[in-house]
Amino acid sequence: MKTLVLSTLISLAALGNSFAGPRNEPLSDKNDLKALKETMAFHEHNMEILYKQYDMAQARIQSSIGNHAELERDHQFFVKVYQQDIDKGIRIEQSKKAIEEIDARYVKLHAERNIYEEKKIARLQKQLKVALKKEAREFDKAKKALSVTIRNAS
Repeated sequence: MKTLVLSTLISLAALGNSFAGPRNEPLSDKNDLKALKETMAFHEHNMEILYKQYDMAQARIQSSIGNHAELERDHQFFVKVYQQDIDKGIRIEQSKKAIEEIDARYVKLHAERNIYEEKKIARLQKQLKVALKKEAREFDKAKKALSVTIRNAS
């Protein structure tokens, strides 16, 4: 997804350079170039904000209740309880079997958590893609309006 934004930013910069580069006819108005640069900066800033929001939302998903760290802490706690019984020589076989069951259960819980996070992040990526397309359309509108202004002034 970041590749999409980087390629968009590069193309926006190239577009800006095409307006800013040497031309056969002089610029009719320096304000046209300034307006294009401001428009580019505005949309670039909006895309940066979208990515920051995406990163924060992704971190929030990964650190929400029931995350992998919590699962691992719980797993270690329960294993430790049965391991203490084994170390003390109490219910050794039952404790070993219980540890195996706990291990199997937490493998399943981690897998379920992975699926949950993948679904949430996929939805988040779709939202980001839609927002980036909207931002690109808005930039294209501004670019067309500016190019018409430049052509009419020439």
